[in-house]
Amino acid sequence: MDKDEKIYGEKFRIHSYEVDVTNTATLQAICQYLQEVASNHAEKLGFGMTWLLENQRTWMLSRLLVRMENFPRAGEDIIVKTWPSGTDRLLFLRDFSIERESGEILGKAVSSWVYMNLETHRPVHPSSREFDYDFTQTGARALDENPGKISPLAGGEERASFKVRYNDLDMNNHVNNIKYIEWLMESVEPEYRRAHLPVEISVNFLAEALYGQDVTVHSVQTDGFSHAVKNRNGDDICRAQTVWRLL
Repeated sequence: MDKDEKIYGEKFRIHSYEVDVTNTATLQAICQYLQEVASNHAEKLGFGMTWLLENQRTWMLSRLLVRMENFPRAGEDIIVKTWPSGTDRLLFLRDFSIERESGEILGKAVSSWVYMNLETHRPVHPSSREFDYDFTQTGARALDENPGKISPLAGGEERASFKVRYNDLDMNNHVNNIKYIEWLMESVEPEYRRAHLPVEISVNFLAEALYGQDVTVHSVQTDGFSHAVKNRNGDDICRAQTVWRLL
């Protein structure tokens, strides 16, 4: 735990299976660290998996914005820090910092979460105070903005298709958030990816994908890419924007 009790950090070593052909950590690996440290911090604060299972509640990631300055390489240790950063209407906010052990900032992220009642299938408002924690914003934000709403994709063509596998599911029997990011990355042509790094991703998670369903990824290339993951009915279940830079 950081000297500020609201900030929690963990060290992660980049494994060989978490890098791509550039020998740098993939964006989905970075997002996995964010998810892991957020879950562990929530557990320490008393509203993590143990409490959720006992009380028929869950956290659902609604929006995520990640901006990277640099990517760690295989074998390198990084520190991922996180802290609750306030509320926005129905949403609980959580920020992140990705750092080298030297303190160099590799990236920052902000996220918005919905706290769900699994019995009613409805969100629980932050004002309910179901657990003893003050979510009032204190201290600096990682970024000077919250993850924004992404508009529906205008045009676009199908770039990839997938069938939801059992191993794609989380404990709520829904596709894990990281799988959406993996699908988005797979929709970008290998030739482009060999010459570029994805330095920013903004994602809106809109609906559930379940086991056995077919999903497709549609994209439009501009300065980066705008993406939509669609179900078999053509409805958006995830929207995203990615920004890339030349290697």
